[in-house]
Amino acid sequence: MRKMEMKKYGIVLFLTLLFVLNYYTVAIAQMTGLQFYENLELLPYIDLNTKVHYESSFDRTGGNDDGFTGAHSALYVDENGEHVLFDQEGPGCVYSFYFTGNIDARLKFYFDGEKTPRIDYPVEQYFTGEKEPFVYPLVYNQYQSTGSYTSVLPIEFEKHLIVTTDKRIGFYNIYSQTYKNGILKSFNREKDFINLQSLFNQCGADFNKTPADTVIEKIIDLDGRKQDESLEVFSLQGEGTVLFIKFNPLFEPDPFDLNNIYLRIYYDNKDTPAIDVPIGLFFGSGLGETSVRSLFVGMSPSGNYYCFLPMPFTRGIKIELANKKYNLTNYPRSYEEYYFETGVSLKPLQSISDYKIGYLGAKYKNEYPAVGNKNYEIFTFQGTGAVIGQVVAIEPVHPQIKRWWEGDMYIYIDGKKDPCIHGTGHEEDLSMGGWSSRWMLNPFSLPLFGAPKSQNLKMVDGQINGSVTTYRFWPGKIPFSQSINMSIEHGTNNDRAANYSSLVYFYFVPGKDENK
Repeated sequence: MRKMEMKKYGIVLFLTLLFVLNYYTVAIAQMTGLQFYENLELLPYIDLNTKVHYESSFDRTGGNDDGFTGAHSALYVDENGEHVLFDQEGPGCVYSFYFTGNIDARLKFYFDGEKTPRIDYPVEQYFTGEKEPFVYPLVYNQYQSTGSYTSVLPIEFEKHLIVTTDKRIGFYNIYSQTYKNGILKSFNREKDFINLQSLFNQCGADFNKTPADTVIEKIIDLDGRKQDESLEVFSLQGEGTVLFIKFNPLFEPDPFDLNNIYLRIYYDNKDTPAIDVPIGLFFGSGLGETSVRSLFVGMSPSGNYYCFLPMPFTRGIKIELANKKYNLTNYPRSYEEYYFETGVSLKPLQSISDYKIGYLGAKYKNEYPAVGNKNYEIFTFQGTGAVIGQVVAIEPVHPQIKRWWEGDMYIYIDGKKDPCIHGTGHEEDLSMGGWSSRWMLNPFSLPLFGAPKSQNLKMVDGQINGSVTTYRFWPGKIPFSQSINMSIEHGTNNDRAANYSSLVYFYFVPGKDENK
């Protein structure tokens, strides 16, 4: 009898373990295409079999004709005379594509060798928001994403995808991923995108499906803290995941406050913080307080600053605020109070073969000013991880020094000679906007990208010049197994001086080379 009970117990245990493993395997496998957005609580998982692609109209000769004449605005012209913008074997997903405004051309998507396009619209009609499922907030016209037409509706393809226009266009970029083990079905306009629309319409609300076991709320007072002195906000021993953090300054912070009060986060009782960054950039702005309403981070002059990027830990976590540069003897402040809230899950993340679990990192850099013939380096890292997004602020050193925005963005992974991303300029690479004057005159903040604040604007020889803060997130993340380097030119061929500050959000696998 006892043997029979033990046998039954063993079968039940086996089936339970099989169910658990199958649940997590399915959940992880669904981090591709549209399912990326439906499993955002799994952001810490890194799939090194994912490959990133970025087609753009950058000048192949090394000049600055990145779309002005259309000379480089197609990969090739096919036998039907159509201009091919994208040609990729699947399975994969186009996460975003971008054009600058006023394009008189038809946009066509050919799936899996089909001769008739499943998507075929005039470019401007595609972005009017009148054709389901191509509706706001999944597509944006040139007034919503200032100066550009942009789509962030995930377009999955099973075997092959070709994207064409019937006429030559100007500036464009297409960001996509392909998957070694992905199981995707090619785009079907009848597919339900309501949940994604709802998610984007509710930016600032918690998307994490994992319930918090503990929620902490408190008032933090930095009054009297000396220069570079920190104050512990929250700490916990054990294993779990911080699901979100929220701060609300209980005063009106100026740009100096937001650039010099630092957020520090330590994992697993380490002495060096994995995150040591200004709170302004961390919550989306490098030019002081403004309205930022992205999916992952944000701030409001009248409400919470929020971050919904999960922060797993295995032995403990500690969060601090630090007075980085105030000399309180010469610059007294008496109202450094913040409301703080965090939610924590005490359930450990499951280890799954072929997937790495990363810790959330954030790297801050600045160069005042960026000069010389080298790109401004946004981020370098040796090790294994995945970039989720970046915030970059640019301030010209003099109103007469303009056209710094003509610099292209480059992202290299794993020491490869060619970049996986080669952009066409600050407006499109950093914030998916278009045309420098329109871009700076009309701030905007959308779920995955934006230029939420500009200042000190002046007309210089027919163009607006000034300072701007930008952000952009990369759906699916940009994974790397050995290294990553992200940089941007300051002007064409680095011929303009400007002040740069930046922050990159990424997940990293702890190791001997971590956080260099």
